[in-house]
Amino acid sequence: MIRKAAPLILLSALLAPTSMAGTAVASTAATSIAPAWATAATSAKARAVDPLVVEQISSGVLRDQAVPVTISGVVTGTPSAPVRLRVHWGQPFQSREQMAAFAAGQGYPTPSYSTKVQATPLDGSGKLRFEFTLTPRDLGMSSLGVYPLAIEVQDAVTLQPIEIERTFLTYLPPEQPVPKVKLALAMPIVDRPHRAGDSDFMDDDLRASVSTGRLASLLDLVQKSGRAVTWFVDPALLDDARRTATGEYTVRTASGGAKKAADPGARRWLDGLSAALGSRPVVATPYADPDVTALVHAGLDTQTQDAVKRGAEVAGDVLGREISTATAWPVGGALDRDGLDELATSGVRTLLMSGATLPPDPQITTTPDAATTVDTVSGPVTALLTDPTLSEALGTDTSLPGAGLLARQRFLAETAMIAFEQPQQAARGGIGQQAGAIQQQQQMAPLQPVRTVVAAPTTRLWNPDPAFVSGLIKAASSAPWLQMTTLNSIRPGKTQVPRSDLVYTDQDRGSELPRTYLGGVKKLAREASIAEAVTTEPQNLFGDAVLRLASASWRGDAKRVAGFVKQVRTSIDQQMALVSVIDTPRALAGTNGQVPVSVDNSLPKKISLKIRVTSDDKSRLGIGAPGGVYEPEQLIILDNRSQLVNVPVIVHGNGGDSTIAVQLLTADGRPYGKPVHVTVRATGYTGIALVIVGAALAIMLAAVVMRILRRRSGKSLPPGAQASSGQAAAEQPPVSADQGDKS
Repeated sequence: MIRKAAPLILLSALLAPTSMAGTAVASTAATSIAPAWATAATSAKARAVDPLVVEQISSGVLRDQAVPVTISGVVTGTPSAPVRLRVHWGQPFQSREQMAAFAAGQGYPTPSYSTKVQATPLDGSGKLRFEFTLTPRDLGMSSLGVYPLAIEVQDAVTLQPIEIERTFLTYLPPEQPVPKVKLALAMPIVDRPHRAGDSDFMDDDLRASVSTGRLASLLDLVQKSGRAVTWFVDPALLDDARRTATGEYTVRTASGGAKKAADPGARRWLDGLSAALGSRPVVATPYADPDVTALVHAGLDTQTQDAVKRGAEVAGDVLGREISTATAWPVGGALDRDGLDELATSGVRTLLMSGATLPPDPQITTTPDAATTVDTVSGPVTALLTDPTLSEALGTDTSLPGAGLLARQRFLAETAMIAFEQPQQAARGGIGQQAGAIQQQQQMAPLQPVRTVVAAPTTRLWNPDPAFVSGLIKAASSAPWLQMTTLNSIRPGKTQVPRSDLVYTDQDRGSELPRTYLGGVKKLAREASIAEAVTTEPQNLFGDAVLRLASASWRGDAKRVAGFVKQVRTSIDQQMALVSVIDTPRALAGTNGQVPVSVDNSLPKKISLKIRVTSDDKSRLGIGAPGGVYEPEQLIILDNRSQLVNVPVIVHGNGGDSTIAVQLLTADGRPYGKPVHVTVRATGYTGIALVIVGAALAIMLAAVVMRILRRRSGKSLPPGAQASSGQAAAEQPPVSADQGDKS
């Protein structure tokens, strides 16, 4: 360990004088470890091994000039290559803009104090561990503020920079008063949909995610996060997890479907989440977290309102308590006026958006309060604007060595700078003058939180490191200048910073779900509504499926969602096919009459619909109804029954084969499926048939008359003739009735 008295001394023993061979090795190390430090931050992410990693900063906040802070880490490169380390520090930052420039690599701190660890070789494994112990006094910290710190590794031969790590140290003297800033954190529990229809799972990815994957990590974080974080939960995710947890389900495969047993892991995840969220602020996103602006632009306004209503129902049902949907978090934190008005119409009263969507106008040099008011067609709503820098820190990729530590330091430093900013003094001086103003203000009255800042991850499918995020929350909770709060406690102040109108960029619009895709979703929504409308009892067969197709998670994932669309379309078609017109050909003799048309209901529920019949060839076959359209009163057909409808028709000419178009309609007149064309075979020979029947009747009548006359003539014969006639008759064989008729 090194203790600094004046300048820093050597970290370890110096190497022997470097030879030419050593120079070559060092030069090789310089080129193989990394390019110049100016691009190191970007290139380090692409390398498997970072040449310089800061692993520890013992304190996030320095309070006493004499109490040291330890900074340690490791240098990695070519074994035995000579390197040297330099430490840079300087004066406190005057603004967050200066902090951003420093973090982006725009120069060293000014003034810069350098300490060298010269010609120290990496060991046989290509590593060099380092550790510095410094006090605030060593670093020139004399007043409260955020200070720069940079550690650089150089090639000891060429003195070319290999890598530099930049971070921040916050100094707050123990007796120094500082105003508190309210900090609200919002975090999502959102996933992409896994079901197409009610029972059609398109994958089984949820099973692994809730057990050992991303959703398991989110549950771990909820349990560790305390009660100040506001959680946004997607009800469609809860719905999918419940479905896999409560019974057997089917996962679609290329060969059809595979049956899966209920997942106990999903049950444990749901139970754990419900218990953890029971004492924490929870907001339900609209069902399936829809792409609101894209839906409105595609004319799918109703789906947004349905998603808000359905989200509250499902979240409350699964979590066992009432869950609010009055706060909305649009995808990307961006909305235009159309999307804003649609959400307000749907009952949303608070919006969580990116600070870039409502920038101060005119621009100011300090951080404005996160809460503001925005007018909508349904009245004013509250906009809570997230801080981009703080939000980015929550999404830090901690798989990169040292990234979590640097993100924590940056987060604390940024919030400290916000607290140290004094808008009243911003135009008159820097941090030193602001410290005096703070002290004067403290003498007048106890300091109260003067502003609120909000941070939220910038991506919906957030995959956090629970240890990092919970550690960050703990560090923020203990920072002297921060007071943790929840979103629902934030209210706009009486005096608000003037802001521009909503900023919705071309990039925002280009990120939306494509309008061509949503056109297909709109058609499916219309067909789904028709399929659901024929039953006499309300039902929601495909409403949730359509909302899942409108999820913002499908942005940039056209290949995957195509399978979902196909499955939903197939399910709707199969459902509608259960109510149909039987297209058996019908025969009709004559110039007019009735043709029976059969409507079949194979649903397990009673249906109510209408029927409209027209002729496909009016010159041969007409419909015996006004205007040539037969549309009887509403039909009620019991479950698993058929019903005949007699359609009046008129045959023109000599008849022949022609067709009638039978269109089923919902009770409100919307077409149900496509028209069915039923063949009618008409003879048109009614007159000839009457002549034939009349002639046959005349012949039969004549035969009857002749028989009666014979009987009468037999009764008038003499008695002897009658006897002989009777005897002769007795000798004759019997005559059948048919033979008698024929005579």
